[in-house]
Amino acid sequence: MPARTGSALPEPQGTAQPSGQLSPVGIESGCPRNGRRGDAERFKQRELGITKLVLPGALLAVACLLPYLNKAYTIDDPCFLLSARQILHDPLQPMSFPICWMGDEQCVKSVASLGPGAAQALMGYALVPMVLAGGQEWMAHVLQILLACVAVLEMVRLALRLGFDRAQAACAGLMLVAIPPFLSMASTAMPDTLALTLGLSGIERLLAWKEERRWHQAVVCALTMGLAPYARPHLALLMPLGALWLFEGFDVRSAWRQVRREAYAWAPVVGAACLLATVNLITRDRGPAEESANTLVGYGHLVPNLLAYFVYLSVPIPLSAVAMIASGRKALLFAALPAIPLVLAHFMVIPDEGRQEELPVAAAVYGFAALVYVLWRLARGLEQRDCLLGLWVLLPLPAVFYAHLPIKYMLGVLPAIVLILIMNLAGLSKRSQFAVYGAVILGCSVYSCVLLRADADFAEYGRRAAAELIAPHVARGEKVWYGGQWGFYWYAQQAGATISIPDGAGPKPGDLLAVGLMEGGDFTRDRFPHRELVASRSYDSPHGRTMGYGAGLYSNILGYLPWVWAPQATNTYELWRIR
Repeated sequence: MPARTGSALPEPQGTAQPSGQLSPVGIESGCPRNGRRGDAERFKQRELGITKLVLPGALLAVACLLPYLNKAYTIDDPCFLLSARQILHDPLQPMSFPICWMGDEQCVKSVASLGPGAAQALMGYALVPMVLAGGQEWMAHVLQILLACVAVLEMVRLALRLGFDRAQAACAGLMLVAIPPFLSMASTAMPDTLALTLGLSGIERLLAWKEERRWHQAVVCALTMGLAPYARPHLALLMPLGALWLFEGFDVRSAWRQVRREAYAWAPVVGAACLLATVNLITRDRGPAEESANTLVGYGHLVPNLLAYFVYLSVPIPLSAVAMIASGRKALLFAALPAIPLVLAHFMVIPDEGRQEELPVAAAVYGFAALVYVLWRLARGLEQRDCLLGLWVLLPLPAVFYAHLPIKYMLGVLPAIVLILIMNLAGLSKRSQFAVYGAVILGCSVYSCVLLRADADFAEYGRRAAAELIAPHVARGEKVWYGGQWGFYWYAQQAGATISIPDGAGPKPGDLLAVGLMEGGDFTRDRFPHRELVASRSYDSPHGRTMGYGAGLYSNILGYLPWVWAPQATNTYELWRIR
């Protein structure tokens, strides 16, 4: 079936197009029913030898992640480990356990009070074997490596099914791994890689069902697409996106006729929604309602979260750079226009004390310009696939009202960004295309490795502090309490310490109190004015920072950039004797 004019997908044969134009797709998304068998057979031909296409991306993931097989748990890892422990006690109440979190001694009887709760419980079930084995870090990281390899497989299959040629599909798998935050999140015990893998599989199986109508494809789609939001809630938006993808075009009359003719086509999406609703209903928190002390949702988060979203599209996701390259002769205009308000603001508006925010604002301006430019190129041909890939990139935007919008929320849309990057380079010659692919993969891989190394240092601080400050005193029979969050919360418990709760259990005269200052332990420490410092540890950052001092790999509240060079920055832990 010939492609329509204006499609933004690359031609399978790789024929170069004039600069500034996007290439047509080889397989139409809106194929008529009698064309499905031919499309399915063409896809099977392209999928032959798929192992060779998956292998480069899988090897890159394994090579980068294996050195960190013993990386310590960090940030929100303890929440999901404690969820796994709770599941062993009560399988249908995965998030109904007490916790003191948020860095200000906010203690709740159920962790569900701190956020979406059971809507993120899937990782707890996946971590049950690790908890049964004593919380071994290497087991959690092996699981994440396996999930990362499956994600590469699904990325390659999706690219092939969307009409990309084999070389582009292999590059798509490599880009998915290389572009942050893929490797960073795959080095944690958090559910983002699991959610990505399930979401990718769901979309790919949905497209297979659309073309081939085999019921096993519908079942797998319903399972994976329905469970993905149970790991990260914002991926529930893949369901309406998938429902739109099942239509054969944007014409309302044709769409209505299609619904009347074959309503069963939407069975996978309906099944996914029913599965998600059922799982959340069965595992919902059944304890008394508990109001969170923090305002987690509100309009006050809108501006910083939008700023973060656009920053990510410039750094570290290279959408701005690729859009500039793809603009061809307009590259100078693309570079100059966003710079005008930045220069005016620098000299006329921004006071001296606000100059440190200029870099994130500049990155956000270029990220916004790149997104508008890319979406315009995708939408101008009104091709279904192009427009839906553009919508996929916008999936994190409803989260702008949440307390923060970390870059890990971009992981679920990274497949769409990768495909859009490849599509926007389709107008270049083959040599130029692969030169840019190589530059993106190499540059992003190096940056991801920098993030991995710095974050391994950061994660190690909590484990090392617990081993040096808590474990020896517990071994001597002394009573040790602790205050803090993140990885220190888990390792302090593992070392034998007990959490100190405001207006509850806490150290008595003669007991010891260990706190991590960056983790918010100073709130706990200051509740005991009569104390004597026994020991302290300060760990610097020889490979840079991923959290704090302007870096915010896990939260844009601490910084818009995932990494900053700050070797003098420290994490400090203290051990006090209560008098």
